[in-house]
Amino acid sequence: MGMNLKDIFRKDDETLVVDRTKQALRSFITLAVIVTIMLVVVVILRNTGNVDENRRVAITRDIQNIQHYVRNKASDVKENPDLELPGKSLEEEPITLNVNGIIEEYRYGYYLLSPEDYSDMATALNITGEYYIVNYDTYDVINCAGIKYNKKMYYSVDDLVAIDTKQLIPSENTIIIKVAEDMKKLHQYPNANFKLAGNIDMQTYSAGEGWDPVDEFSGTLDGRGYTISNLMIDRPTQTYVGLFGEANSKSRIVNLTFKDVKVIGETYTGVLAGTMYGNINNVIIEGGTVTGIDKVGGLVGSHQQGTITTCKVILETVAGENQVGGAVGILNSGTVQEVMAKTNNIYAVESVGGFVGAISATNPTYFNECSSTSTCSGRESIGGLVGKIEILSNSNLYINNCYSKGTISEGEKNMGGLVGYIRTSSGAGISFEDLYASVNILNKVATAGGCVGYSNVSLGTSPTILGVFWEKNLAVGEVLNSVGTQATDTMRLDFTSKSYDEMRYRSTFADWDFDIWGINERVDSPYLKFENGFKQYTKEKER
Repeated sequence: MGMNLKDIFRKDDETLVVDRTKQALRSFITLAVIVTIMLVVVVILRNTGNVDENRRVAITRDIQNIQHYVRNKASDVKENPDLELPGKSLEEEPITLNVNGIIEEYRYGYYLLSPEDYSDMATALNITGEYYIVNYDTYDVINCAGIKYNKKMYYSVDDLVAIDTKQLIPSENTIIIKVAEDMKKLHQYPNANFKLAGNIDMQTYSAGEGWDPVDEFSGTLDGRGYTISNLMIDRPTQTYVGLFGEANSKSRIVNLTFKDVKVIGETYTGVLAGTMYGNINNVIIEGGTVTGIDKVGGLVGSHQQGTITTCKVILETVAGENQVGGAVGILNSGTVQEVMAKTNNIYAVESVGGFVGAISATNPTYFNECSSTSTCSGRESIGGLVGKIEILSNSNLYINNCYSKGTISEGEKNMGGLVGYIRTSSGAGISFEDLYASVNILNKVATAGGCVGYSNVSLGTSPTILGVFWEKNLAVGEVLNSVGTQATDTMRLDFTSKSYDEMRYRSTFADWDFDIWGINERVDSPYLKFENGFKQYTKEKER
């Protein structure tokens, strides 16, 4: 039987068409499966990322709620000191956490909060099961259990909030300073909140004129117990010199240590700030020199208002020409409390003080629980504690629970163990309570006194003097009065002299508050208890 070639080609053609269709179908199915798998993987990865990011967003929101809660509670406590803070204080039983490789001990001012125990917080914040440590003074927030984000554990809330700098709003959130290069952000965002996440060596800025002071700072800088070392500023013709040239009334600097500083400026010069209007707490300066012309201080050149509390200033030299002090150049108003100053050499021409060069008290001024151990020299108005006091308005100055030790090595006139020169106008008020001076004045001229060198206190001033003593006979053959010279037709001031032995017995100071003071009887004169138990930001570091 013959074969029809047309049929054969038709059959082959049909077979070829069928085979190609099956092949195409198989390829399509394979491709679809691959695409589907890839889409599933992408979705999984995307969802995983979203979960992590959503968690961060949720945590950040909770953190901000907690910080808002803490700020409100802190404000309530400041308005009502008898109000009890929620949570368990960690002062007696500190908690130690490993925060991103650093061992931190949380003690002073911190409270352990468990929302499970405080239903109002749990309800308000919707964070049941989370445990936080908060500081009602600095607004620090620590998550005890840690927060996992991008395969890392975060305990410091501020570190977590600031990990994505693109989402960071400098005026509202916290900027973390980890290295010296980050210090430039103080210039870029002077209104922001900053926190240190490590020690900062400022050698990076030591060339030429050194660090450029931040013109006007209105934010917060929390050192978190870390140290800024080798701060160098060499700007002898520039005013407003320090880490901050000026820190305004909104500013707040806390928990910060400086080591090995060298600061040179003109008027308004200090390590922390040239002039300060805001609040300083727990700042320590250890080692170095500060040099300027007018209004020069180891901590700040000028303190205009606000508060300086719980600080320690230990320097080799503070030098200038006028209004020069171991801690503050000039104090205009505000509160200074629990601050100690030790300087080996303070020298200027006029208004030289172991602690503060001059006090003007343009508004009510409180100077409490402060000490100076220094060697001072100059020409006039030199005091172991304060160089010059001038209150030329209807204002009040309160100096309570303070002492000065050391030597006035050079001077021509107006030299006193506590104050070199005092002048007040009618209507001013001045109070001296629970003070002592143990200062050796080498040049015993007529205007040199165990407590005050020269007094010109208006008859219209109402002075209060309670429990004020000075140690006599510090040098062989010494003859001094409590006040060197008092201007005619003025209010008479008088203070009580004590011998070496009397100054070393608690009975001499029977009316003093020994919750504030301590004494090692027969060994030394009284000390302020905050000096021995200096409540600095407690932290141990391990790498």
